[in-house]
Amino acid sequence: MYLRNTCRIIFQYRYNAVLLLLVSTVILVHYNYSKLVFVQYVLRNTATIGNNETSTSFHSSTSSWSESSSVWKTWTSPLTDSQSQKNDTNSTLNAFIKTTTVLNLLKISSDNQRVTVGPKGIPDKPRFQKVNDHDAWLFSAFFDNFNNTDLIRVFGIQPLLLNTSVFCHLVEGTSTYVIEGTKKDLFDWHRNRRVFSYECLLNETSRPHNVSLTFNETDTPTNNLLVLYPQALQRNFTVCYSMLYNYNTPYQLVQNVEFNRVLGAEHFFLYRESVSSAVDTVLKHYQRQGFLTVIEWPIPVGEIHYHGQILSLNDCVYRNRGVSRYVVIQDTDEFIIPHQNDNWTELMEVLNKEFELSNKSQSEQLGTYIVQSTFYQQSPNSSEWADITGNFSISDEEFKMFKKFSLTVFSNLKRLKTFFVGGRQKSFVRPETVLFNDIHTPDKNRPCIANVTVSTDVAVVHHHRRWTSSADYNLDTTSLKFKDRVLPLINETILLLTL
Repeated sequence: MYLRNTCRIIFQYRYNAVLLLLVSTVILVHYNYSKLVFVQYVLRNTATIGNNETSTSFHSSTSSWSESSSVWKTWTSPLTDSQSQKNDTNSTLNAFIKTTTVLNLLKISSDNQRVTVGPKGIPDKPRFQKVNDHDAWLFSAFFDNFNNTDLIRVFGIQPLLLNTSVFCHLVEGTSTYVIEGTKKDLFDWHRNRRVFSYECLLNETSRPHNVSLTFNETDTPTNNLLVLYPQALQRNFTVCYSMLYNYNTPYQLVQNVEFNRVLGAEHFFLYRESVSSAVDTVLKHYQRQGFLTVIEWPIPVGEIHYHGQILSLNDCVYRNRGVSRYVVIQDTDEFIIPHQNDNWTELMEVLNKEFELSNKSQSEQLGTYIVQSTFYQQSPNSSEWADITGNFSISDEEFKMFKKFSLTVFSNLKRLKTFFVGGRQKSFVRPETVLFNDIHTPDKNRPCIANVTVSTDVAVVHHHRRWTSSADYNLDTTSLKFKDRVLPLINETILLLTL
């Protein structure tokens, strides 16, 4: 009797389990079928909208900067009447399309993992792509407007002596058309291979979402780049670090990020070619917190100045057009420190007011603030430290932190007496005003844009690196006034990561 009842219970539970599994399978199949129908529906409607002259797929609102009139067109054209009269489902989709690139909506892979994909399944991540069999590589593409002419600007690298025509294969909706473009090499220290800007002129209604380049009109493209359009203003200050190669100083990176956050930095861009595992731990931590964007930088050629640094900086400036009011270009051993203000926002207010008073003709807009630099490379001696601690409260524990974590911004307070003239400066850049940027200052501005050099009494680039010099040093304790705000952040991050 006991055995018979046990078998009956087991059979009943097995029957229920099989029934549950069968019902779950039916639901899953129905869900995937519905998802496929929705994807087909989006693609079908995307083609229709993409061919419309008032295509809203790429109408991202661009906020003008308050200090001066924007040089950008505003992407806020409304939907047509016929589109707005569709059913509720289509209206909801169109409302979403107004602020999102349609083809980036599809984030479903065949294995049900969510990945961001662009047109034709191209991953929405920048990467180097080759131009057919030529020794040329492309990295990113941007919509631009120069001298009241719309164009697509593509950044890449090629040998200087590769004198070929360039042809732009522009994809808009379901259509592709080919036009001849132009190219210009950017200033670089390398003589043989340089960064190039390839330009594809557009008519007033053309808004391509992808572009490919070839050097022969009849070639089939081997590259496909997503075109990035200006976006709405999101933040005031974004830091663009130079490319990191064989980088193995995690404390320096933490020190720089946390100091810049206190000064006003809201987001950071970093181009990673090769870093140590400890640095990678720091990067992942800041990525999880949401204020660091890491762009992989496997440079495909060796014969270019400093691993393509010029290309990475221009890419960063263009990625932040409209998004960030200012782009701060610097290395991880550099600190642009205000000497009379508590943060970058107050510094900009002072500099903007000075420019308004001095610019009597009002014919130019202020584009770049150039901050002069010098080397901070020695620590004060014991008697100098005694004087410093009379003005700043520095505990024994803080002194230990300075030494243990190599916090040079607080310990190396003796700098060269002279400032570098004509080189080594770093800049605050309004990304909408610069055409091409160099490592230190703009290489070329847009029309009617002025640069200003910031007085060393107002702000200085504290560059912490060794430099052989017999010159005398000046003691500069400016960084210590930020100590009480920066040190807790550094300590918290280092302890959390157990570096």
